[in-house]
Amino acid sequence: MLKPSLRDNYTYFIIIAHYISAALFFLAIAILLIFSSEAFIGHYFHPKILAITHITTLGWVSFIIIGSLYQLVPVISNKKIFSSVMSLFTYLCVSIGTVLLAYSFWTFNTGFLIQTAAGLLFIGITLFLINILLTVRQSKEKNIEMDFIQASIFWFWLTAFIGALLVFNFQYVFLPKDHLYYLKIHAHIGLIGWFLCLIIGVSSKLIPMFLLSGKLNTNYLSYCYYLINLGLLGFLIDALFLNGLDRAPVYSVIILFGICFFLYFISNAFKTRARKKIDINLKHTYISFFLITIPIILWGILKFKIVADKQIELQISSAIVFSLLFGFITLLILGQTFKNLAFIVWLKKYQEISGKVKTPLPKDLYSEKIATLQLYLFIISFIIVLYGILMSNSVTIKLGAISLMITAILYTINVFKIIFHKDNSTPLV
Repeated sequence: MLKPSLRDNYTYFIIIAHYISAALFFLAIAILLIFSSEAFIGHYFHPKILAITHITTLGWVSFIIIGSLYQLVPVISNKKIFSSVMSLFTYLCVSIGTVLLAYSFWTFNTGFLIQTAAGLLFIGITLFLINILLTVRQSKEKNIEMDFIQASIFWFWLTAFIGALLVFNFQYVFLPKDHLYYLKIHAHIGLIGWFLCLIIGVSSKLIPMFLLSGKLNTNYLSYCYYLINLGLLGFLIDALFLNGLDRAPVYSVIILFGICFFLYFISNAFKTRARKKIDINLKHTYISFFLITIPIILWGILKFKIVADKQIELQISSAIVFSLLFGFITLLILGQTFKNLAFIVWLKKYQEISGKVKTPLPKDLYSEKIATLQLYLFIISFIIVLYGILMSNSVTIKLGAISLMITAILYTINVFKIIFHKDNSTPLV
């Protein structure tokens, strides 16, 4: 059965709005990084770093994810999104909230403006949670991929809740421990609970489908699901109610075991694939899974006190977040966008006439040459910026940011090429 949500023009408009906004946010990130490179050679709790981080996590990564879920959840659950109106309010709240939050951090305005931003974001994310849960509730379909998606959205909501508490704590100090303590909890839940769980859930569905993989053992995904969520829940309970963050490495190891099960599942998908040729989008995906080793190695250096210098530890901490958000997550998005978005637009324009006239393929809706150039330029940008962060060299970071800006421009060109694709179907001979 073809995707019911795409028959709804309203839902289609909202999906497209998310992809357009995300592309513009990605470009904004690169531009802001150029003008704030000096901030990355100090403490990560810097207003400009906080601004860029939240534009990345909310405006770039989360917008892509939310837009994709409005198409993917109906596919997995075989039900239309519960409320398109709720989806629209989510988009408005999150987009306005993200802009206000980033501006507040950049200028370090800790008053009414940032509180308004936090309120809008929390409302928008709450509506998103309710919308997805009510959609899934209508469905009789039960699978591990949907379990991952539902868990990730819960962690997303909890991340937003803790974030809102931190925002109001700036002015009305009520949290029992210092701000940085809860910031670490906020960051871990967001990166692992929201991003990682969601990526695993979606990737475990899409990658085998794109590769035309043989029958795979989903038990590995179940092990992954329980280990990651158990480790994250243990970390949260310990941090909030027991002895603080002392046992964080233990929970990290549990989560790492879960990630290993997922990587094993993905490796089996590659081994059993019928589609031997790896296109440019899957190359993005393949390299992104390789790059996930970088933040893991850096985390090991930090946690096992291989380096004792406090300044270097700060640089490694910044490098971990950067390599995770940009080396792994962003590269994965850059590849999957053209698979997902091209398919969404193709369905909208050609679903009803497919088989009656000659239509282009989804891959014909974007430029593979631009996507290839984008891949290589992004890898260069990533390496330069990462090196600059580790070496505390603002000039190097700035050079990498300029290269990243060109990457973002190429990505945006291809996104708009897909969205504004003109019908070029021809009669069948």
